[in-house]
Amino acid sequence: MIDSKTNIVFFSSQLSANYRSCKKDILEALKENGVQVGRNIRATKDIWARDYMPIQIDNYRFVRYKYNPDYLIKKGMSEYVTDKPHCLFLEDKDIVDCNLVLDGGNIVVCGNKVILTEKVFEENSSLSQFEITNRIEKAFDKQVIWIPCDPNEIKEAKANNELPLCHADGILHAIDKETILLSNYIDYDLDFRTKLFERLSPYFKIEEYSFGDKSSVNSWIYINYLQIGKVVLLPTVGEPADDMAIVKLKSLFHNHITIVKIDSKELTFDAKDGNVGGSLHCISWNVYDSSITK
Repeated sequence: MIDSKTNIVFFSSQLSANYRSCKKDILEALKENGVQVGRNIRATKDIWARDYMPIQIDNYRFVRYKYNPDYLIKKGMSEYVTDKPHCLFLEDKDIVDCNLVLDGGNIVVCGNKVILTEKVFEENSSLSQFEITNRIEKAFDKQVIWIPCDPNEIKEAKANNELPLCHADGILHAIDKETILLSNYIDYDLDFRTKLFERLSPYFKIEEYSFGDKSSVNSWIYINYLQIGKVVLLPTVGEPADDMAIVKLKSLFHNHITIVKIDSKELTFDAKDGNVGGSLHCISWNVYDSSITK
């Protein structure tokens, strides 16, 4: 479901105001802009709801996958794998199983296409690439577009003795059925940008963040915004590029959206428990609820 069509958002019950200081700011921003917040997702083991919740395909149909990420399993952190999240909203919905190991953060739906990184091949190595593609296309009823993993993320993960997530939603964001927004690779990795264009340009109009000399190691965060209908919550880090990201989004949506800045430093970088690395898109699950008449 494209973000502009969604009208309600859910969060994990783990995301208490005491656990992440930005929770209060998020809820206030949503309330002030008339966005409905659903009851907390229960039986979760971390705050990153995007990764384990099913993907909405139409009003009543969702695709479910096996959430069994190697970056948790191989690090001996299987106790943090949410395998049976409970959300009342899904009780009367049609759930389709794709029978693959996937992360929700690695699934970006854009019109009649679904974009994923090639990390999926590693996570389902017992299957051929053809079979993996076929299962996804059958479950989603959409064409799969494969993109390479971000080499910068892989390098950083290796330096920290970790495994990379390789999520597509850390690389791009769907604007509408024909347009995607890329993170600011134009500022620091032209080779990877070229590879992305080769894979994506035959199917989409490509827009890009670009911050020039205002770019920093934190600038990836702006691609991880949360949009529900005509409201965008933009993660910010108190840098000059914050306002540049707002200008870019306003130009893409022709000023037909409301943008609210949410300080994401503690959520993304400075959490006391060390469970960091994601932002507003990662902690949320926005969907379309046909029972909401507003």
